Amino acid sequence: MAPSPGALTPPEIVEASGLAASRRNPGVLWTHNDSDANGPLVYAFAVDGARYLGRWRLDGAEVHDWEDMALGPGKDGSDALYIGDIGDNLRKRPDVVVYRVAEPTVDLAAAAAEHRLPGVERLVFTYPGGQAHNAETLLVDPVRGDMCIVTKGRGGASVFCAAAPLSSGELKAAGELGALGLATGGAVSRDGTLVAVRTYLAARLWRRDPARPLAEAFRGPDCDLSMALERQGEAFTFAAEGDGYYTISEGLAPTLHAYAPR
Repeated sequence: MAPSPGALTPPEIVEASGLAASRRNPGVLWTHNDSDANGPLVYAFAVDGARYLGRWRLDGAEVHDWEDMALGPGKDGSDALYIGDIGDNLRKRPDVVVYRVAEPTVDLAAAAAEHRLPGVERLVFTYPGGQAHNAETLLVDPVRGDMCIVTKGRGGASVFCAAAPLSSGELKAAGELGALGLATGGAVSRDGTLVAVRTYLAARLWRRDPARPLAEAFRGPDCDLSMALERQGEAFTFAAEGDGYYTISEGLAPTLHAYAPR
């Protein structure tokens, strides 16, 4: 594990549930709160020192239970932010929502401020059979554009996926992850060859052929990923370059942990 770049100091970031490394803006990471009294916001900060860079308000979006985020292709093929409103602790939601919006440009030299993010798409998904599931892991393949949601359950994790091009509809069951534990976050590497899912205490890694659907990613062998002990670790992302990665926990002024490439 590399030395920590620092802590996220803005007091409004208290439930960092998702994490995504920007490719359009080198050296920038995105996060969001689980619930946010200030509205539908994503926050940017620099890898260098975890310096706060500002927040962006998603036009027309709502916050029910935002649990994870990812970067993947948008409609025009350029990078888009995906935010998963997929939490359902009581397992009563008839559907879940994934917001997609073009990733904005971030000026690392500008003072932190609030900005608007227009053009937000609302993708609504249901699970097979009308079932409800609690989930905190959203995976989007940067290569193909496929999407998977990994559920959070004490008896194991289930995987439900949608193939690109994404549109609202019913997800398809794509397998079980067995005794993984309580899945709280995950990510796909920039080149699509690595998929990781974390829990509060550990993380697992799968290697995959990026030419194959993301739904097949978990069929091969997996291995452990080293991870710092976090108070309530829920967020994970691969670095924009290489196979290093970052994690962060919920809580006030959470520490950003950086991990060197394997």
